[in-house]
Amino acid sequence: MNRKSIFGKVLLIISLVITLCLPVDIVYGYLTKEDNWNEQMRTSLVSVLEESMEERGKEDVYIVSHSYNRRDFKGDSAKIVTIDVGEGSKEYIVPAYKHYNNITENPTERLFDSVILEEQPLAADSLNMLWDSLLVKNGISGTGNIRVSVTDLSENISMTYAKDTRYLPLSDSLFSYYIGYRCEVEVTAFASPFSYWRSVTLWDWMEIFFLLLSVVFFFWIWTVYNRCSVDACEHNNFGSVAAEEKESVVVLKETVSRIYQLGDDVLFDSTDRLLKKGNQVKSLLPQVSALLLGLLEADGHCMSISDICLLLWPDGSGRSERVHTVVGRLRSSLAEMSAQISVISGNSKYQLKIAHSIEEKTPLNNVLQN
Repeated sequence: MNRKSIFGKVLLIISLVITLCLPVDIVYGYLTKEDNWNEQMRTSLVSVLEESMEERGKEDVYIVSHSYNRRDFKGDSAKIVTIDVGEGSKEYIVPAYKHYNNITENPTERLFDSVILEEQPLAADSLNMLWDSLLVKNGISGTGNIRVSVTDLSENISMTYAKDTRYLPLSDSLFSYYIGYRCEVEVTAFASPFSYWRSVTLWDWMEIFFLLLSVVFFFWIWTVYNRCSVDACEHNNFGSVAAEEKESVVVLKETVSRIYQLGDDVLFDSTDRLLKKGNQVKSLLPQVSALLLGLLEADGHCMSISDICLLLWPDGSGRSERVHTVVGRLRSSLAEMSAQISVISGNSKYQLKIAHSIEEKTPLNNVLQN
């Protein structure tokens, strides 16, 4: 294995590794950005809700109440709270998902929130404006809509939206947070789906560009490497059969006509342009016969494309396509006579190859009679 072949393999492996690693990094970056985006959307909404409660004077509220009667349950079972509704105590069931998604954990603070919101309820449009401005301030792309749902003591639900509900796509992600002792106030945020292209940085564009470049480079290296391997193989084949081909053709008669023996049983009459095998005779076209004669008389039975063009088209009109056509016809004619005779190509050359060499036969007259 030569240095060029080793260098080609190293380049091929390096380009393959880069081509495989870049998509993995791009996908990982996308998933990370999406997770960060979702987390920022949630934390921004919680910040808005906490700020809205502080503006309503939550710290100044002082309440004395004996209505709190919290019961703890294991697992994700519902929670039960008791409220004095004026006509006696009443128990309310708070689902676990509401209990654990309340913006405050302390039961007393939740009771304060209930009292504050009863006097100063939340407005969906105001919350949406605060949320949008906070998203812009934090550099988060995306818009949303907020819905505020309130469940009264009789467990009737009223809902208000910040924006027209017709502009809520079905694919919008949503998340909810709850406020109050009974988790009676539900604030649901509808966020537009995460868009990767809105969050693409200069580094991301560079990764995409290098990915495309690495794919093109990999296939280019692959093509060049394969082509060099095939040419090297065919070049070795030419060298290995050159000595054998020197003795594979015997001139049987050289008088008015010149006859060559190809292999054991095929004769070529260059004057009459005939291939003979026993009683089988094949007439050759002038250019096909001239090419076969040229290959027989060439050193190692090998000719370059330029030499063939000069032989067949002395006026300079020869082209590689025309050479290929004549070679194809010669191959077809030889294949009809014997599978042991062929024309191989490589390194812009053509070589006549006969499977095994022969010795000159005697007497020659017996051979010519066939």
